[in-house]
Amino acid sequence: MGTILLQITAVIYLLATGSFILYLFVPRDPFSRLSPLALLAGFIIHTIALGVYFVNAGYPAVTQFREALSFYSWLMVGVYLLVQLKYRLTVLGCLIGPLAFLMSVGAFTFGTGVEQLPPSLRTYWLPLHVTLAFLGNAVFALAFGVSVLYLLQEYELKSKKAIIFYKHFSSLETLDRLNYVFLVWGFPFMTLGIITGSLWARIHWGDYWSWEPRQISSAITWILYGGLLHGRITAGWRGRKAAFWTIVGFAVVLGYFLWGDFIFSSRHGGRFE
Repeated sequence: MGTILLQITAVIYLLATGSFILYLFVPRDPFSRLSPLALLAGFIIHTIALGVYFVNAGYPAVTQFREALSFYSWLMVGVYLLVQLKYRLTVLGCLIGPLAFLMSVGAFTFGTGVEQLPPSLRTYWLPLHVTLAFLGNAVFALAFGVSVLYLLQEYELKSKKAIIFYKHFSSLETLDRLNYVFLVWGFPFMTLGIITGSLWARIHWGDYWSWEPRQISSAITWILYGGLLHGRITAGWRGRKAAFWTIVGFAVVLGYFLWGDFIFSSRHGGRFE
């Protein structure tokens, strides 16, 4: 049942992506309202799918790679929909929609079924740590999106080419301000995720820090985003520089999330108990 719901979610996310793309090219159309609503419909089905999994398994769907993909995409879409309520960033859905679709497809492509939870993960630290860490990464996904839009908008203005869909973009000032807002929100969530992970590691492994590949990648990402936020606050970093480093930070997050555990041997996440 949960797998079927997840497949339906992926289809709806794909339809929402198509609607967002149409929004770029069709002026004065209902797609500015229809696209977020389609994404909302997918989010609701996705929520039900996660709920069904929790009822069947007895624990949140976050321990396996496919589960993490699903949970990450769910949080990302949820954060986008909340942001959309205030800022009306419909064009940002052109990036969030495809990411959500691909992650949802990956969630059931990498396998199905409920697996037994390792003893070390049967603790309240699991949902606390994972939710905080993934929530920070979800906010950084939006920061990445507005940074891409910033660079595209800046290029269009400098090249003075009349491209039809750029009129849907927000101003450079607005996109830069949103980049800062998302960094201010995402960085504390990420920090809390690292802290709770270290506390959990101390309880389970006996050390706060054991140089696990995922711990190292989290530290690198924390330094990148922390340096960027520090630069924005104290050195006045704005515009292209801030957008570029935001994209680099998210590339590190996404790169390790997708491929890190396949490349590096790790006991993180209960693989080696």
